[in-house]
Amino acid sequence: MIKCYNTLQNSIRRKTSRRSNSSSSSNKQGDQSQKPGSSNEERREPEIYGTYGLPSNDYRPKPQNPANPNKAKKCGNILDTSSPTPQEAKKWMESIDYLLEDPKGRAHFSKYLKKQLASENFDFWTAVTELKKQNPRGDKLKKETREIFENYISLDAKFPVNINAKLRTGIEQMIEEPNTEMFDDAQRYVYRLMKDGPYMNFIQDAQIQTLMGGKG
Repeated sequence: MIKCYNTLQNSIRRKTSRRSNSSSSSNKQGDQSQKPGSSNEERREPEIYGTYGLPSNDYRPKPQNPANPNKAKKCGNILDTSSPTPQEAKKWMESIDYLLEDPKGRAHFSKYLKKQLASENFDFWTAVTELKKQNPRGDKLKKETREIFENYISLDAKFPVNINAKLRTGIEQMIEEPNTEMFDDAQRYVYRLMKDGPYMNFIQDAQIQTLMGGKG
């Protein structure tokens, strides 16, 4: 009977030991699979978003609007750089007035003068023509006349025109109380200079002669 009791006790100890080992093994697996701060759900890396609100792996910059070619043209005194017809080119030969009245003529004349490094008289003439056409008033008139004066007339002008001291002094005296006619005498003066010099060279230029023949 004592033997049977000992056998029963040994059996109980073995079962208890197996349960303890099983529980300990489960706890170890749980500790390995679930660390503090972790979740059973799959961890996902946060997406990084670019400037345009799209994930960085699908970044597509917005297309830029193409430059509007019309913005390059200045309103009012537009220069037309297209080739003239032979008839238009022949009109330029007749008179500088035909040349300056034609947007194409002004464009080609300006291009020619810039190549000759002698465009300041034409640019001044154009600026004064535009001033009178726009006919500004008040502060805008003061601003625009001051710009013309500083660009072309003053002794420190950026692009000085070839006028005499009398004309320059007359303009200086009006600069504080300007008007749209204050440059008229100087404009007529540079007009004559262009007519007798650069214009004659321009109409004899080989390229203009080619345009007159319809070969441009």
